[in-house]
Amino acid sequence: MSMNTDLINGAVRLKSRPAKEVEAVVQGNRDDVPFAIELLLNATQRERESLHAIEESINTLRLSLEQRRRVIDQQDEILRDLSELLSTRGDARTLKR
Repeated sequence: MSMNTDLINGAVRLKSRPAKEVEAVVQGNRDDVPFAIELLLNATQRERESLHAIEESINTLRLSLEQRRRVIDQQDEILRDLSELLSTRGDARTLKR
């Protein structure tokens, strides 16, 4: 689960970085418009990349949850079978007496 948390935290860090860069451009030199537009385009590209990273993290987490659910279902089935077996053995011992 730690790996999933690290992936999500990394994606969140990526997400916050472009917004800070946009603020710096807006507060910077407004006469250099082409440069500012290029920075804004770069910031939006990084925003897309961070969203993609978040999406991948969510998908990884979803897969991990599905795997965990299957393991729990298997454990539940094994325990029910064991309980039934022990119950059947107990009934057989009672009949022999």
